Amino acid sequence: MSKSDPTIQEKIGKLDELVAWFESDDFELEQASAKLKEAVKLAGEIEHDLGEVENDIRQVKQSFQSEAV
Repeated sequence: MSKSDPTIQEKIGKLDELVAWFESDDFELEQASAKLKEAVKLAGEIEHDLGEVENDIRQVKQSFQSEAV
């Protein structure tokens, strides 16, 4: 992840904003499709990023387990 890429936390914050928009008085049906697509894309990116973090944690855990043996 480069310095210009948003963090997982920033992506979650943006997703929270999108969800709040759907629940707000600002909701407009004309914009809903684009906002939904953006939310789905963000959710996918978050899932992917969390999967990478999980993989990193597993690798570190395996490394510590190997060193303990």
